[in-house]
Amino acid sequence: MAKVAVWKAFVSFLLLFARISFSKGDYSMNGTVYYTDGNLMFGRKVADASILLTLTKKYHIEFGVLDKENGVAYGTYDDALITTGWGELNIASGSTGSYSDQTIMFAAGYLEGALTAGRINENYENNYYIAFGQKSEQFVKKVEEWFDAQEEWMRNKIKSESKNSSLWRQMGNIVSQYDGLIAGYTENPPKEKEVLGKFAFQLLNGIGDYLTLGDVISPDGPPDWSSMTEEQITAKLGRMGHCSALIKVLPGYEDIFAGHSSWFSYGATMRIYKHFYFNLRDPSTSAKRMSFSSYPGYLVSLDDFYIMDSGLVMVQTTNNVFNTSLYKYVSTESLLAWHRVRLANLMAHNGEEWAEVYEQYNSVPCAWVPNGMMIRRKGCATGTYNNQYMILDLKRVELKKSLLSGALWVVEQIPGLVASGDQTEILRAGYWPSYNVPFYEEIYNLSGYPEFVKKHGPSRSYQLAPRAEIFRRDQGLVKNLTSMKHILRYNDYPTDPYSDNNPYNSICSRGDLLIPSDRSPNGCYDTKVTDYGMAKSLMSEAINGPTHQGLPVFCWSHFSFPNKHVGLPDCYDFDFVTMKPKF
Repeated sequence: MAKVAVWKAFVSFLLLFARISFSKGDYSMNGTVYYTDGNLMFGRKVADASILLTLTKKYHIEFGVLDKENGVAYGTYDDALITTGWGELNIASGSTGSYSDQTIMFAAGYLEGALTAGRINENYENNYYIAFGQKSEQFVKKVEEWFDAQEEWMRNKIKSESKNSSLWRQMGNIVSQYDGLIAGYTENPPKEKEVLGKFAFQLLNGIGDYLTLGDVISPDGPPDWSSMTEEQITAKLGRMGHCSALIKVLPGYEDIFAGHSSWFSYGATMRIYKHFYFNLRDPSTSAKRMSFSSYPGYLVSLDDFYIMDSGLVMVQTTNNVFNTSLYKYVSTESLLAWHRVRLANLMAHNGEEWAEVYEQYNSVPCAWVPNGMMIRRKGCATGTYNNQYMILDLKRVELKKSLLSGALWVVEQIPGLVASGDQTEILRAGYWPSYNVPFYEEIYNLSGYPEFVKKHGPSRSYQLAPRAEIFRRDQGLVKNLTSMKHILRYNDYPTDPYSDNNPYNSICSRGDLLIPSDRSPNGCYDTKVTDYGMAKSLMSEAINGPTHQGLPVFCWSHFSFPNKHVGLPDCYDFDFVTMKPKF
């Protein structure tokens, strides 16, 4: 026993010595100074830093320091991507002093850019390949010009409207965070790597919008769905980014769960789970704290999966638009989807308010005529990143008692139209599933689903899509967080009759398990889950990587895919990690 005690004391001394040494800047990687925090020996890097405002109003970063008394912002970045599948970023800004909201947001962005600079480069390299592959430089230039035009319009609106509009003031705050992100990265760049320009941050934050924009701008025009085979359709949809989501309430309302599994390219698995605390003064602020799954260089989730101290939980899945004639409504004179999501998360107190914020300031009039039929709705959308958003309001959930009206609000967008409504009545029956097929009839019809289903069969419809059938069959098996994780990682395509031996036709798809001629590194690559009690504390559990629940672990080295995977793990044999804010 005495030998054990001496050994523990010796190890503690070494760890303390290492922390003191490294916190003074003796250890550096990718342009960021790290200290061990007892974890470096296990392939884990942890960095603390604070942002101070000098007498000349310049931002100064101090690494290795959490200055909670004098810092405009302070935070910590735990880069455990290789060991657990996730980095974790905690940032608090504006908790002390009387700084302006724009100063608070710029400092927060600056801190994130400096702490994650190396990972931003790697993530951009991987996502650039996903977005452009072998596309021409002329095409990339067109995309850059589109983003520049949209950003110019947005910044002009902020200047002209902020005095009288809380929405544009808050948009100005978000842009301040974005500007700070670029400044923090640029002034603390990764060593021996190219310093990225503005377009990198436009693309990273707008990658969801680009999924639509790329088809709009493409010299070949939008996809011709009518000429595609079933195999081509499956491959195209697999590359476009789709997701599965489930909100589940137990029969006696004992608990409620929200979960989400992202679908996209495996090259996008450079994950950071982020916790933000921004002490903004603007009275239109509803959420000062939010925790969400994200990526290096992103100020949004993209997946989406957010938990906020306003009592709202938001998850999202992407819908398909087969009626590509709607793309004519896409315009640079609009806010991108990621802008409107951040605004709605920041300002909304409930699902209805979330929808009202999200549908504002878009590109087309709110009444228009598709196919000779007048459709009128309050909201109109730019039409990039066309999604279904589910907003769960925990304030309207009374465990073991009732789900009050407004507990679940569902919002859907296509080019030119936003539809939304209270879907609590459906949730009261037990669950709300989401699987990339529109729920609202107007959205479904205008997206071109009736014609598409008529040609390709009922498996493309809302009621009889494979995941609709699987969720309907298995949602009753969810009894706790463990079984919630199980259903969102589920893929038993070889034996499940609803999957029809297709690894894409399940809750957590595996495009790499298709037949050799069709396989690709695309599909479901993460899962995040929370329950009522955890969400109240902004906590969740998350896992990175394609499902290995009864299936082989995905390893890049087992394939010869051309996709970039710089800085990513080779094999994704990770487990769930508990995510909890520190500040």
